[in-house]
Amino acid sequence: MAHLKKSIRVIGCGNLWMGDDGVGIRTVEKLVQMKEDGFSLLQDVDLIDAGVSGLDMLGFLEGIDKIIIVDAIKSGENTGSILKVKGEDLLLGDDVGKMMSSHDVSVPTVLLIAEKIQKLPEIVVFGVEIDKHCDEVNLTLDMHPAVENAIDKVISLILLEIENF
Repeated sequence: MAHLKKSIRVIGCGNLWMGDDGVGIRTVEKLVQMKEDGFSLLQDVDLIDAGVSGLDMLGFLEGIDKIIIVDAIKSGENTGSILKVKGEDLLLGDDVGKMMSSHDVSVPTVLLIAEKIQKLPEIVVFGVEIDKHCDEVNLTLDMHPAVENAIDKVISLILLEIENF
């Protein structure tokens, strides 16, 4: 019997126009560039810029064995800190900071809804601590240097997740 290859999807969430909140999207953009440059580990990985998709994210969770989500968080850690949270921990409501931003609906809320209506894949969320809260409307493409520097660290963590799956 042939071995079925497991499917992996990396989803970047956020809003580029709100500076640090775009960290998930910027991470996926960099992964897309790596894939286009021939980085072999990413060749079979689905990369999605989910923006501020809210409930539309439900569709991104279907038909995949593992989902890796990158998003901004505001939990009180140092700016640029990276928090790794398993999907089941978010579903349990463990206090891991607010997976936030300009989303209509937060990532944990989407996962809670998805759990009720569909089978969930394995989910890992990498939250990058941002400098400003999403309620502070300050339209800018600029990111805090610590948040920008966290992107390469998150990519390393994502590649490890892919390699170990």
